[in-house]
Amino acid sequence: MDLLADAPGRIWPVGRLDMDSEGLLLLTNDGELTNRLLHPRHEVEKVYEVWVSGDLKAAVPKLRNMRILEGEAIARPGVYVRRAGPEDGVLSMVIHEGKNRQIRRMCASVGLQVRRLKRVREGAVSLGRLPRGKWRFLTEEEIALLKRV
Repeated sequence: MDLLADAPGRIWPVGRLDMDSEGLLLLTNDGELTNRLLHPRHEVEKVYEVWVSGDLKAAVPKLRNMRILEGEAIARPGVYVRRAGPEDGVLSMVIHEGKNRQIRRMCASVGLQVRRLKRVREGAVSLGRLPRGKWRFLTEEEIALLKRV
Protein backbone atom coordinates (compact mmCIF):
# COMPACT_ATOMS: atom_id res chain seq x y z
CA MET A 1 0.00 0.00 0.00
CA ASP A 2 3.03 2.28 0.41
CA LEU A 3 3.30 2.31 -3.39
CA LEU A 4 -0.12 3.96 -3.54
CA ALA A 5 0.42 6.69 -0.97
CA ASP A 6 0.06 9.40 -3.64
CA ALA A 7 -2.89 7.80 -5.44
CA PRO A 8 -6.02 9.94 -5.56
CA GLY A 9 -9.01 8.59 -3.67
CA ARG A 10 -9.31 5.42 -1.66
CA ILE A 11 -7.81 2.20 -3.03
CA TRP A 12 -8.03 -1.18 -1.30
CA PRO A 13 -6.83 -4.73 -1.90
CA VAL A 14 -9.22 -7.33 -3.27
CA GLY A 15 -8.56 -10.15 -0.81
CA ARG A 16 -5.27 -10.73 0.96
CA LEU A 17 -2.05 -12.65 0.89
CA ASP A 18 -0.69 -13.77 4.24
CA MET A 19 2.77 -12.66 5.30
CA ASP A 20 4.37 -15.92 4.10
CA SER A 21 2.76 -15.83 0.64
CA GLU A 22 3.55 -13.94 -2.54
CA GLY A 23 2.09 -13.20 -5.92
CA LEU A 24 -0.84 -11.48 -7.51
CA LEU A 25 -2.80 -8.98 -5.44
CA LEU A 26 -5.44 -6.83 -7.12
CA LEU A 27 -6.04 -3.29 -5.87
CA THR A 28 -9.07 -1.22 -6.83
CA ASN A 29 -11.38 1.65 -5.99
CA ASP A 30 -14.41 -0.20 -7.42
CA GLY A 31 -16.68 -1.63 -4.71
CA GLU A 32 -18.87 -3.58 -7.15
CA LEU A 33 -15.83 -5.23 -8.72
CA THR A 34 -14.49 -6.09 -5.26
CA ASN A 35 -17.76 -7.83 -4.41
CA ARG A 36 -17.79 -9.75 -7.70
CA LEU A 37 -14.26 -11.01 -7.12
CA LEU A 38 -14.64 -11.89 -3.44
CA HIS A 39 -18.15 -13.31 -3.10
CA PRO A 40 -18.10 -17.13 -3.35
CA ARG A 41 -21.28 -17.26 -5.47
CA HIS A 42 -19.31 -15.82 -8.40
CA GLU A 43 -16.80 -18.71 -8.18
CA VAL A 44 -13.82 -16.65 -9.31
CA GLU A 45 -10.83 -18.94 -9.73
CA LYS A 46 -7.76 -18.22 -7.65
CA VAL A 47 -4.76 -20.20 -8.86
CA TYR A 48 -1.70 -20.86 -6.71
CA GLU A 49 1.64 -22.54 -7.25
CA VAL A 50 2.47 -24.45 -4.08
CA TRP A 51 5.91 -25.86 -3.28
CA VAL A 52 5.45 -28.65 -0.74
CA SER A 53 7.32 -31.31 1.18
CA GLY A 54 5.76 -34.66 2.00
CA ASP A 55 4.15 -37.66 0.38
CA LEU A 56 2.44 -36.26 -2.73
CA LYS A 57 1.22 -39.67 -3.88
CA ALA A 58 -0.86 -40.06 -0.74
CA ALA A 59 -1.84 -36.40 -0.33
CA VAL A 60 -2.99 -35.37 -3.81
CA PRO A 61 -6.07 -37.65 -4.02
CA LYS A 62 -7.15 -36.44 -0.58
CA LEU A 63 -6.75 -32.80 -1.63
CA ARG A 64 -8.71 -33.35 -4.85
CA ASN A 65 -11.63 -34.82 -2.93
CA MET A 66 -11.57 -32.40 0.00
CA ARG A 67 -15.02 -30.97 0.78
CA ILE A 68 -14.61 -30.24 4.50
CA LEU A 69 -11.74 -28.30 6.05
CA GLU A 70 -11.59 -28.19 9.83
CA GLY A 71 -15.35 -28.76 10.06
CA GLU A 72 -16.24 -26.14 7.43
CA ALA A 73 -17.57 -26.91 3.96
CA ILE A 74 -15.36 -25.84 1.06
CA ALA A 75 -15.72 -26.06 -2.70
CA ARG A 76 -13.71 -28.95 -4.14
CA PRO A 77 -10.31 -27.59 -5.27
CA GLY A 78 -8.54 -28.29 -8.52
CA VAL A 79 -5.20 -29.93 -7.72
CA TYR A 80 -2.58 -30.58 -10.39
CA VAL A 81 0.93 -31.97 -9.94
CA ARG A 82 3.43 -29.78 -11.77
CA ARG A 83 6.53 -31.53 -10.45
CA ALA A 84 6.87 -34.54 -8.18
CA GLY A 85 10.04 -35.65 -6.44
CA PRO A 86 10.49 -38.42 -3.88
CA GLU A 87 9.94 -36.09 -0.91
CA ASP A 88 8.70 -32.82 -2.38
CA GLY A 89 7.01 -31.26 -5.37
CA VAL A 90 5.10 -28.38 -6.85
CA LEU A 91 1.32 -28.30 -7.09
CA SER A 92 -1.00 -25.99 -8.95
CA MET A 93 -4.13 -25.48 -6.85
CA VAL A 94 -7.35 -23.79 -7.95
CA ILE A 95 -9.81 -22.57 -5.34
CA HIS A 96 -12.86 -20.33 -5.49
CA GLU A 97 -13.25 -19.09 -1.93
CA GLY A 98 -9.93 -17.96 -0.52
CA LYS A 99 -10.73 -18.60 3.13
CA ASN A 100 -8.09 -17.62 5.69
CA ARG A 101 -4.87 -19.55 4.94
CA GLN A 102 -6.99 -22.10 3.07
CA ILE A 103 -4.24 -23.64 0.93
CA ARG A 104 -1.85 -23.95 3.86
CA ARG A 105 -4.51 -25.53 6.07
CA MET A 106 -5.60 -27.93 3.33
CA CYS A 107 -2.02 -29.08 2.76
CA ALA A 108 -1.34 -29.46 6.49
CA SER A 109 -4.48 -31.58 6.89
CA VAL A 110 -3.09 -34.16 4.41
CA GLY A 111 0.46 -34.15 5.77
CA LEU A 112 2.12 -31.70 3.38
CA GLN A 113 4.31 -28.83 4.50
CA VAL A 114 4.02 -25.70 2.36
CA ARG A 115 7.46 -24.31 1.63
CA ARG A 116 6.37 -21.56 -0.77
CA LEU A 117 2.98 -20.27 -1.88
CA LYS A 118 2.43 -17.96 -4.84
CA ARG A 119 -0.88 -16.72 -6.27
CA VAL A 120 -0.45 -16.65 -10.05
CA ARG A 121 -3.96 -15.92 -11.30
CA GLU A 122 -7.21 -14.42 -10.10
CA GLY A 123 -10.10 -14.65 -12.51
CA ALA A 124 -8.88 -13.47 -15.90
CA VAL A 125 -5.76 -11.73 -14.57
CA SER A 126 -2.44 -13.58 -14.50
CA LEU A 127 0.72 -12.53 -12.72
CA GLY A 128 2.83 -13.46 -15.73
CA ARG A 129 6.44 -12.40 -15.44
CA LEU A 130 5.84 -9.35 -13.25
CA PRO A 131 8.81 -9.23 -10.83
CA ARG A 132 8.29 -9.40 -7.08
CA GLY A 133 7.60 -5.96 -5.60
CA LYS A 134 6.49 -4.44 -8.93
CA TRP A 135 3.02 -3.47 -10.09
CA ARG A 136 1.17 -2.58 -13.26
CA PHE A 137 -2.20 -1.23 -14.30
CA LEU A 138 -4.74 -3.72 -15.61
CA THR A 139 -5.54 -3.53 -19.29
CA GLU A 140 -9.03 -2.47 -20.40
CA GLU A 141 -9.56 -6.05 -21.59
CA GLU A 142 -8.62 -7.48 -18.19
CA ILE A 143 -10.98 -5.09 -16.42
CA ALA A 144 -13.81 -5.99 -18.79
CA LEU A 145 -13.20 -9.73 -18.23
CA LEU A 146 -13.17 -9.29 -14.44
CA LYS A 147 -16.44 -7.36 -14.56
CA ARG A 148 -18.09 -10.22 -16.49
CA VAL A 149 -17.52 -12.67 -13.65
